[in-house]
Parts: sequence; structure tokens; C-alpha cells
Amino acid sequence: LVVVLSDGFVLCSLPNDGCEETEEADIYFLIDGSGSIYPQDFLDMKKFIIAMTKMFRIGKEEVRIGVVQYSLTTRLEFSVAQYGTAKEITIAVKNIAQLGGGTETGAALKSMENHFREAARTRQAKVPQFLITITDGKSDDSVVEAANSLRSMGVLTYAVGIRDADMAEIEQIAGVPERMFYVNNFDSLKQIKDEVVRKICSKEGKFRLSDSIQALGTELCKVCKQKEADVIFLIDGSGSIFPVDFDKMKGFMEAMVDKSDIGPDKVQFGLLQFSDSPREEFQLNAYDNQLQLKQEITNMEQLGGGTNTGAALEFASQYFDQSKGGRPSVRQFLVIITDGEAQDEVSKPAQALRQKGIIIYSIGVENANTTQLLEISGGIDKVHSINNFDDLRYVEDKIIFEICTQEER
Repeated sequence: LVVVLSDGFVLCSLPNDGCEETEEADIYFLIDGSGSIYPQDFLDMKKFIIAMTKMFRIGKEEVRIGVVQYSLTTRLEFSVAQYGTAKEITIAVKNIAQLGGGTETGAALKSMENHFREAARTRQAKVPQFLITITDGKSDDSVVEAANSLRSMGVLTYAVGIRDADMAEIEQIAGVPERMFYVNNFDSLKQIKDEVVRKICSKEGKFRLSDSIQALGTELCKVCKQKEADVIFLIDGSGSIFPVDFDKMKGFMEAMVDKSDIGPDKVQFGLLQFSDSPREEFQLNAYDNQLQLKQEITNMEQLGGGTNTGAALEFASQYFDQSKGGRPSVRQFLVIITDGEAQDEVSKPAQALRQKGIIIYSIGVENANTTQLLEISGGIDKVHSINNFDDLRYVEDKIIFEICTQEER
């Protein structure tokens, strides 16, 4: 399954040489079992591993899965050579008991070198090697040297940060932003399962996926090609946002425009800004090409002032109507970015938007009120909390992917 972010929101294909080109790979999960993780969260992590396992063709000569758990110490739960079926792996994962203790991710990464060397010795030929690290907090030791060492061995390192994970550290583990993921809570791991497999498959390894996933991939390609959607950005321009951070929001929007196929029968973008009062920047049907859209985003001047998010949500509703360039017959999305707490009530205007069929994605930066973000979006799966404006780049592809895979009206 190959997914390229272009031609609509996502252009998919299942070429003869794609994911079936190579049937072999070794994948290790390195999971945080420290005391900061609640038992239910640890269970959700195990469910994530099981779900991902089912997406590959498991076998001694095909895709092999291993799990290592760490806290202050590191424990091999089972090696990639130990089990040859998805059923065996599922049982073994279910039986993993949490370690508890601190979080020494650097030492755990260092320990993986021997596991990957041993994995290579149990193969007749060299195969792609992947490490997926999952953690919810900042490491008590440095991760840089160990992660770099693994990559120098040829291991492709992926990292999933949850809740209070340090995003700079997650990027150090992954090596590049394209191989890092972030979710607000452990329950949301299931939301990124397909995306993790997609990136592993399309960018690095070429796997044979399970028959059910091949079928799913075909359907996903049908859905994602030549998407029609109305997307309005609702941007916080209040005085609490520094000019340099306001520019980073512009960069985020321009990147989403770059990855979309623009046109009156494809994807339309609109832009609204708010502070004490909201302001129209441009309507959905104002521009039909990327160059004009990006130029208007670049030229937007920050309002300054307070944060009346509720009034802005109410103001935004009309911009999805036909009179303002909206297409009520296609999927319509509102992407709101804010860094603080609303000074007015957000629940009722947000609910009115959702009742109208608008899907709302909320991005909260730094000190944003998570409860209010949840009230705005109506579901935790549509809320993205990030530590700073630099981290907007980490949610960009995720939001595009989520928009792409939403049901048609």
C-alpha cells in the first residue's frame, strides 16, 4: 500500500512492486513500562501492538515481531525469532506484565543493538529492520547517541510520543519528523495504527501485508483519490501569540495547501482569524490555486487582543454556506488553532457547527485549555495538543490523513 500526499488529499496505489516486493522484515517494539503509565494505558499499548501485528503476514521467513519492555531496566519479552504466527505473538503480548519504575529510554535503545544483531544472525539474508519506540514521558538519560548508533546499523527508528512525551526527544529517537507520531492518550493509539504501517510500508520497507489489509488498502485508494472537501482554518490571532509563532501557523496552513489538490470540484480552503472579534481573511471559493492561497496566507496580519473563541465559532458557521462559497453537499471541516483559554463560552456554538455536519479539528498549543478543545471538537480523536508552535509540523500529515479517511456525506 503506497500513499503519497498529493492529488486530492492522498493519492494511493497498490502497484505490483509496492508492498509485495519484499516479504521479509524484523520489527521490534520498545515499550515504556515505567510507573507513570497506568495499567489501563499499558493494556492499550499491548492492544496497539496486537493490532499492528495483524496487519502483516507473520512468519519465520516473512515479517517477524519482537517486544522489549523498559523502565529503569530493560527486559526482552520475546525475540523476533521466537514466534512464527500472529496468534502466538498475540498470546505473548497479552501475557506481558508491566515493569514499573523510572524511564531510561537511552539505555533501552542501546540494548536494542544486540537484539538486532541477533535477529540478523537468524536470517539467511539481510532484511529491513525497524524499531518502534512508545513512551509517555521524558527520559532520565540521553537518547541521542543510542538512537544514532541504531540508525548507523541500518535500523529504521520510529517513535510514538504519548501525552507528556518530550517531542524534541521523540524526534531524536526517530531521527526525522516523518518517522515520529504523537497522540494525546493511550486510547488514541488505535487512531494512528494504519498511519504507522502506511509510513513503514510506503517509505522504507516493502512488505506483504495481510490479505484483509490489502483489501482495505484498495478501498482506501478509491476513497482518497480526487477528494472533495471544504476546509476552513480558524486561527487565533490574539496578543498572547508572538509574531514568530503566528508565522509558524501560516507555515502550517501553507503546508496543508501544498499537499492538497485545489479547485472548485476538489479541495477548497477558507481562512478566518479571531481575537476579541473575528475577521474574514478569505472565503472558500476565493482562490482556486495553491499560489494565490499561499500568498494570501503569507499576507495575513495578526489582530492582537483577547481570545473570544466562542464568538469566532459562531461567526465561522456562515462560511460553510453556499452564499459564502461553501458546498454543503461535500465534507466540510473546521481546523482551529489556539494557544490559550477562551474568554467566552465555546460549547454551544461548537455543537451548532457539528449539528450542521461540520467536522472540527482542534489544535491546542502550549497553554490551551484541553477541556475546551474537547468541547469544541466533540471527541478526543479530533483534539491535538502540542507543546509549542514548532510542533505543528507533527500534526500536519495526521490531520490531512484523518480528513481524507472521513466518511462521505
